[in-house]
Amino acid sequence: MVLRTRPGSGGEWCRWWHLECSIMRREFSMRNKILAASIAALVAPAAFGGTITTATDINMSGGMTAGYFYSTNTGSSNEDEYQVSDFIVELSADAANGVGFVGAFGTMAAITVLDGGVGNSPYANDFQYGWLTVAPAEGVTIEAGKLATNVGYEVAPSYGNPHATIAALWGGQPVYYPGVRLNYEASGMGFYVEANNDTLGTADTAWAAGVTGEAAMLDYSLSFYSYNGYKQLVDVIVSTEVAGMPVAANFDYHKLENAPTAGADDTAYGVALYVTPTISGIEVPVRVEFLNDGTSGVYGVDSATTFTITPTYRYTENSFVRAELSYVSSDNAIFKDENGVAEDTKTSFAVQAGFTF
Repeated sequence: MVLRTRPGSGGEWCRWWHLECSIMRREFSMRNKILAASIAALVAPAAFGGTITTATDINMSGGMTAGYFYSTNTGSSNEDEYQVSDFIVELSADAANGVGFVGAFGTMAAITVLDGGVGNSPYANDFQYGWLTVAPAEGVTIEAGKLATNVGYEVAPSYGNPHATIAALWGGQPVYYPGVRLNYEASGMGFYVEANNDTLGTADTAWAAGVTGEAAMLDYSLSFYSYNGYKQLVDVIVSTEVAGMPVAANFDYHKLENAPTAGADDTAYGVALYVTPTISGIEVPVRVEFLNDGTSGVYGVDSATTFTITPTYRYTENSFVRAELSYVSSDNAIFKDENGVAEDTKTSFAVQAGFTF
């Protein structure tokens, strides 16, 4: 079979609805659909002298983003950077014949609203995630490998999100980790349970369970994630449309097994709200966050608010350019100016272009 592209990036079934919020379709539902196109043009004889042939159908998806980032209170005199935010190529095969796979490689800068894209440490140019999928019965799949979490509304590759920077809320969520996951789908609902080797604090193993579905025009996802002996996390995601305008919310609640010090707080919570109006053909995603972790150290902010607005122009369904302005205010002075003086606010600006396939 000839290597080809397909809609969707495959594998993360419990994140279908909220990944569709991505900049690729700008719909805040559960999974982004990537524009279907033939990869045959990319492997034309003029370029390669032949075609790529595999034993079965192979799907390809992914994207690339790059841009300019400026941020205040970076802790140094360097306040801006040009960088490739993401370049990910994902290959997959459906488990229609009993066994399938997903595998992705590339780089992700994982720029958050807290670093503004200046001085952040990107994920290495490497294998990012991947798993084998076995489908033993209708509606049942088992995934084993380096899994992508089902927790959280936003994802690590920025082209999969409505904003160039990732929410501060994301910093308290798992991302990729080795593990095994059992999925079951029936009557329009999805269920999963997993065990993994995600590490955080004193924990080197974790488990999770969750459900997704739709009720009264509202898409929802509920996950419980436990870092064994260290922390429990409850993650809730809801999305809908109001007068044709995508609206979504992501709420997290953290409970530490033990407070970091005697008398310190052992709980934290955060919420991110998303709305995407369209004005004169320009999409204008807006994100507002409220975080409160007291002295627990989960977010390190005590309490904080963030505001992000990202006017986005789409040349095509799979290409865009966007500008972004964000502001963070924290009770804890978590930032520093160029002289090392602690500061409690940060303002950032970015211009980013992206292409998905």
